[in-house]
Amino acid sequence: MKHLGSLLLQIIPVMIGVYLGFLVTDCSSEKQTNEKRNALVKNISAELTSNKNRLEQVVDYHRMVRDSVRYYLQHPKPISGPGFFRGTNTMTLPRSAFETGIQTGIINELSIDKIQALNTTYTHQDSYNEFGMLMLQGLITMDFDESKESIEKIFRFLSISMTDVVIKEEDLLKQYDKTLSLLNSEEK
Repeated sequence: MKHLGSLLLQIIPVMIGVYLGFLVTDCSSEKQTNEKRNALVKNISAELTSNKNRLEQVVDYHRMVRDSVRYYLQHPKPISGPGFFRGTNTMTLPRSAFETGIQTGIINELSIDKIQALNTTYTHQDSYNEFGMLMLQGLITMDFDESKESIEKIFRFLSISMTDVVIKEEDLLKQYDKTLSLLNSEEK
């Protein structure tokens, strides 16, 4: 019995030491995970803010083209072409910070509502990117001669396209604001 008591007195400190070792390792691991999560949120927020700023720079131009084309379609005049038109000015908005979060698995450390907001935002953004490419392809395939029919066809195309692109941009800007607000809220 004395031998068993002595053995227990030797085992208990070892067990406590092992337990404390696991506790310290777990705390250290949790701290690293939190740092990675915070870095990811910071990078995604910066990416979304940059994309939002880029979009804000072109939405007014797209509104102007939409409104000008509508005006010219309603008030036909002899014109030689859309002098106000300086190209589609759509852009490809990047998603590299979001993809990095997915590839590293760090995205899973965010709350479900933040993950859903990010998925929604980047889905809207992908739709905008694809629409910009389709609009450019459609414009490239059009005839660009000086005939009245050709100019009217281009105007109708621009009227429809710019209406759609402005809607997509306005929706995406709202989604950026919503997601950035959620990302910048305290993680619980």
